[in-house]
Amino acid sequence: MRGDATRAEYSAEVVRSSSLFTVFASALLLLGACAHAPESTASVAGPVPSAAQQTTAELQRLGVVVRRLAPDVFVAIADSPNHSAANVLFVRARDGSVVICSSPYDTEATRALVRYVRASLHPTRILAINTHFHVDGTAGNEGYAAEGVETYASDHTLALQAARGSSELEGMARYVESDDRALAARIRATHVVAAQHVFPEAEGLTFDLGGETVRVLFVGGGHSVDNVVVHFPDRGVLFGGCMVRSYPGLGNTEDADLEHWAASVEAALALAPRLVIPGHGEPGGPELLRATAAAVRAR
Repeated sequence: MRGDATRAEYSAEVVRSSSLFTVFASALLLLGACAHAPESTASVAGPVPSAAQQTTAELQRLGVVVRRLAPDVFVAIADSPNHSAANVLFVRARDGSVVICSSPYDTEATRALVRYVRASLHPTRILAINTHFHVDGTAGNEGYAAEGVETYASDHTLALQAARGSSELEGMARYVESDDRALAARIRATHVVAAQHVFPEAEGLTFDLGGETVRVLFVGGGHSVDNVVVHFPDRGVLFGGCMVRSYPGLGNTEDADLEHWAASVEAALALAPRLVIPGHGEPGGPELLRATAAAVRAR
């Protein structure tokens, strides 16, 4: 490329001057440029993409998009057909730790998300919370383990995952197969892996991350009998997961606790969150909790 540019300069110089000396000097410059062509070829390739850019591209290839919701608060949206795109919240805490709530549907996308978090936020520690036993709550455990992420689940979620994890993966793969065969294949390649750390559902779990409190709470059954919420009280942020609806209706109620769902959502509303992230669909405010309770009562 430098050789081509010098030829253009050489031609322009001939037009500007009939001096034989100038023409001869330009020709010498041309020869010198051609002699260094390999160095020039390397320079025009442009800068090597940063780790953050590379991991962003990897996520996009796998159908995952990251959005910033507030300072140090992000949602990764794992694409899936039929309104089932899954929201995965991740928050950088005061001490540099990152807390991930739920997971993508498969191991490959989960590993890519962790690599993105490391490249973008440079965390001191990463913790992942299984928010319920369904695939969008626990399927990332294999990927989290491979990437050295700490995983946490309630004893109830652990038991349900052990009993039904494999059938849940296969059911999700069949559900998406006609629209996204690549995603179905990735789900089928994912293995059921239990969380490393287990806590009693009734007691919940509390982290102190550099003076910032993060609470994992079982406020009652809803979308599933074991669903928990993750509360960041200092930020007014609540990951309601699949217990909170953003779309009309109640979605899949096969494993729902319809008797207690409305009361569970109202218990979450009592936490006074300002930002609420559902398991699927657009984040919002406390109105999502009120609408979900109303939809359960109106069923």
